[in-house]
Amino acid sequence: MLSSYICPIQRASHDVKLTVYFIYQLFNHMENKHIFIFRTCCFVLALMLGHQVYAQSKLITGTVTDSHNEPLIGVNVTLKGSSSVGTVTDMDGNYSLSVASDRPVLLFSYIGYTSQEVVVGQASSIDVMLREDAQTLDQVIVVGYGVVKKRDVVGSIASVKQTDITALPTSNVLESMQGKIAGLDMTRSSGAFGSSFNFTVRGNRSLTASNAPLILVDGIPYGADLTINPNDVESIEVLKDASTTAIYGSSGANGVILITTKQGKQGKAKVDFNAYFGPSLTTHLPKVNNTEQYVTMRREAMRAVGQWSSPEDDAMIWDAVALERIRNGVNTDWYDLIFGSAITQDYQVSVSSGTDATKVAFSLNYMNETGVIKGEELSRYNGRLNFSQRIMKGMEAGASMFFNYSLQDAVPGNVFHYAQTQEPYSVPYNEDGSLNKYPFTGSGSTAINLLMNQDKDNYRDETRLTRFFGTAYLNYEIVKGLHFRTNLGFDSGNSRNGKFEGVNSTYATSNRELARVEKTEKHSETITWENTLTYNKDLEKHSFTVSLGHSMSKSRYEDTYAEGKGLSFEESLFHNLDGTQQDFVIASSLTESALLSYFGRLHYKWLDKYLLTATLRADGSSVLAKGNQWGYFPSVGLAWRMKNEHFLTDVDKISDMKLRMSYGMSGNSAVSPYQTTGGLSKTIYTFDDEPAYGYRPYNLANQELKWEKTRVLNFGLDFGVFNNRIYATADAYKTWTSDLLLPMILPGHTGFTQVISNVGKTETRGLDISVNTVNFDTPSFKWTSDLTFSTNKEKITALNTHQDDVASGWFIGHATQVFYDYEKIGIWQISEAEEAAKYGQEPGDIKVRDIDKSGSIDATEDRRVLGQQTPKWTAGLNNRFEYKGWEFSFFLYARVGHLIRSDAALNYHPSGWSNSSVVDYWTPENPTNAYPRPHFNKNESMLYFNTLGYRKGDFLKIKDITFGYTFPKQMIGKTGLSKLRLYTTMKNFFTFSGFSDYDPERGGANSYPMTKQIVFGVNASF
Repeated sequence: MLSSYICPIQRASHDVKLTVYFIYQLFNHMENKHIFIFRTCCFVLALMLGHQVYAQSKLITGTVTDSHNEPLIGVNVTLKGSSSVGTVTDMDGNYSLSVASDRPVLLFSYIGYTSQEVVVGQASSIDVMLREDAQTLDQVIVVGYGVVKKRDVVGSIASVKQTDITALPTSNVLESMQGKIAGLDMTRSSGAFGSSFNFTVRGNRSLTASNAPLILVDGIPYGADLTINPNDVESIEVLKDASTTAIYGSSGANGVILITTKQGKQGKAKVDFNAYFGPSLTTHLPKVNNTEQYVTMRREAMRAVGQWSSPEDDAMIWDAVALERIRNGVNTDWYDLIFGSAITQDYQVSVSSGTDATKVAFSLNYMNETGVIKGEELSRYNGRLNFSQRIMKGMEAGASMFFNYSLQDAVPGNVFHYAQTQEPYSVPYNEDGSLNKYPFTGSGSTAINLLMNQDKDNYRDETRLTRFFGTAYLNYEIVKGLHFRTNLGFDSGNSRNGKFEGVNSTYATSNRELARVEKTEKHSETITWENTLTYNKDLEKHSFTVSLGHSMSKSRYEDTYAEGKGLSFEESLFHNLDGTQQDFVIASSLTESALLSYFGRLHYKWLDKYLLTATLRADGSSVLAKGNQWGYFPSVGLAWRMKNEHFLTDVDKISDMKLRMSYGMSGNSAVSPYQTTGGLSKTIYTFDDEPAYGYRPYNLANQELKWEKTRVLNFGLDFGVFNNRIYATADAYKTWTSDLLLPMILPGHTGFTQVISNVGKTETRGLDISVNTVNFDTPSFKWTSDLTFSTNKEKITALNTHQDDVASGWFIGHATQVFYDYEKIGIWQISEAEEAAKYGQEPGDIKVRDIDKSGSIDATEDRRVLGQQTPKWTAGLNNRFEYKGWEFSFFLYARVGHLIRSDAALNYHPSGWSNSSVVDYWTPENPTNAYPRPHFNKNESMLYFNTLGYRKGDFLKIKDITFGYTFPKQMIGKTGLSKLRLYTTMKNFFTFSGFSDYDPERGGANSYPMTKQIVFGVNASF
């Protein structure tokens, strides 16, 4: 305790103590990444040289913690009104200070937290809990190849709070960003475990290339398959405009997501344990006809063609076996049979420690998840090690390493579809409880029971994946202000997928009862080496940072595939491909590419009011032809800190005001390797009545190909009032993308039908708004809100033929992804029989709009763009309430203004040959306008069937609801714990949309159900 040092310290000289105090104040205002080191140094100096300038008569002790009862190290505790009396908290958040006056006031201050004043009175022990500041302008933001204070940001950058990253129990850190970043549109691609997310930053720009943003972990490209535990992440930044993304050149047009992992911290070892567990449940399942409903629909289908008029005609529809089951009331719910108990569990332990010279962070993570469909399981193991070492004064080296191993068992992707189409009066089990291989009607039925695929002796789809991702760096301060950093990244991944389909699987039904096996081996490897030289200089009125850099990377990807049928020994599964007897398939490939880059950037600040950022990057790539390999990507950004002008400095209600503007260019590395060189494909022909193999050109090389380029103009405003209790950021932007890769049609005499060329253009414009508020903030209660709102409008402005490309679904003046089709306006009614006949239809058929009113429906004149697939706007609202140790939060997420093509709505089979979703179909007695009449001779091929699937995809979700409790430190102190939090979260439970049987976030696909979860978790620290 500090009290043991007070007496000798009080005898220290006045001048020495003043020097210590001023050194501490200087360090107190430095950038966040140095705060911990400098404050700890100050603490040691304070112990050595003194706490206060004057001898005092009263000792005050206490502990300073954050809102989660975590001790705060290095908090500045000073006597209000005194320029020299003060101390800092130690490693456990404890402080000790002597004061003389009868009613002194102590001031507690800490960067990133709201300062607090406390009247001492008669108290000798004062514990204080500091609240995080709503917006701290001294917060350090990670940008490309460096960091910058929030107050000095010129471009459009959004950050995810540390509390938001770990607040949501998830196996994919990207999920913590959904709805919390303005301009980031994100949806779940499937309810299946381990499924990825579909996401874009500020919409789509490309027509054929990926629109996904570049993701970097600790500065090295990682890819979209993020297997990093959220508890290992320190911060996430999203770069959105050209002034921030141009530094990444040919890969930055779609935005950049920077993920920084946690590093070791100076101090005693800290152990964190995080775990959660909970069931997953299906949600919004399409309703399927039971036996009674299916029988009624099939009868109606036969009635429509005059082959059924009463139950006496049932024998014309069903065989004797089926009729007996129907009469006996057999009703099989295939949903109940394919779905099982799904459980998710995740356990992580991490250790962080360090000295002034050495810092280490280590973590292990195990996650296991069983799917809602029986037979699915995923197990994943993660390991992480981050360390840094000061080699000598001004030189530091370190490394970050991740290792991932996963094992996944999957079931056939069509199981969910089968469950919706199977006859409900089928009998899946024999009387002895064993599976009935042929459960469907009729003695001649050869369709195999789909449940056979859930038996691992009949079906196996296994994927093993390992990945090592590591970075190593060296920082060296050559002279004061001049820093050199070299960073080496290595990413290696291996995967093996094996698939076995036995003679008792559904596969054998259509394949002569032959077992089939396949095996795919993949290996990827990327090496990245980057070097940057940075010079910082602060003058009386000027401040600037100049960075120069060099980057090179090389990637290699190879795969091998083999397949065979007729396995002689099925127990060998896919491990003995030599045991197959026929239909052999062998394939392999190798893809290599390299990228060389040079870049530079200038940050300049004048009078702490006027800011400039200028960037230039040059990329040279091996995937482009010689003479066209280099691309150049410049940008410039300006900002004006209006708050520092004389007319606003004294306006206390306005805490911050900054105007921003930027313009520049970034690229989309959309050219695939070897696309500029052409290629050959194998062909089979007859030579002297014998089969022979040859090769032919399969595409025409275009050596003029180059990257797609995007120019971005961005205007921004940052605005804070009432000590930043309300802080808002607004950005308006417009992008112009050119040189889009599109197929150009060629004359037939060339021998090719098309060639890929840079001929297309698109534009987007939109608005991003984020608002953070502290609604209430008292010692016992706090309520904060975070709102994001984004609009985006896409438009194709040029195509290769200067006209719409109907075959590809691209239309000038419309969004990049649209639905182009006939417009359903109802069902032809009996009273409209004469008019329906003019169109070759009859009552009960789908009625579409005759746009040109020609009296006939024409594919050219009567189809139109029905709507876009991307939302016109998205919004997210997060509310968090804290009362003493209790917490409650909920998150709303909305996507509005888009259409989806619902496979669930299209799961209607008018012929009656297979089961269907429960729909409101037309009959003479039920003249609905929803669905057409069942008709034995018509199935999905009926006229305009696709029009049934177009639905508004708008939805509002209560994505997450969390209840939690953090135990007071005094309650758990004797257990050795410094923190204990228990919580439960409900995920994806409430969806408000135009669907009662489908979750529109899925985007229309019906291959796998969406899920909801109840999660119980614990966070503990030692």
